[in-house]
Amino acid sequence: MARFSSFLVIAVMAAMAFVAIARPYEPSGWVTIPNVEKDSHVQYLGKFAVTRYNEQTKAYLEFIQVTEAQVLDRGTEHYTYKLVIQVHDGYAVKFFKSEVFQDLSAPGQPPVLNLGYFIPSY
Repeated sequence: MARFSSFLVIAVMAAMAFVAIARPYEPSGWVTIPNVEKDSHVQYLGKFAVTRYNEQTKAYLEFIQVTEAQVLDRGTEHYTYKLVIQVHDGYAVKFFKSEVFQDLSAPGQPPVLNLGYFIPSY
């Protein structure tokens, strides 16, 4: 009986390993990032988005914080972030939706960031 149960355990482990190897990575889609107020990377991406928007449009928005964030899980070194960013616009506080693309594919190089869009959130 002990031999049979040992064989069964080994057979199940081998089957699990085969399934893990045979199935390619399946991305899970958009994933909400928790505690974005304390996530320094997400806040950095928000600052980048506001800075790039200001450069492109000659605006004078002042970054406050990222209030919501999602990341697209594609299982690669390329990440897409959707952000809701709180800014000062003169005396008013406004919210903008933004999409930031991050490329980590160049080893030993800093990440490449690109701004997809930056639009008012209504």
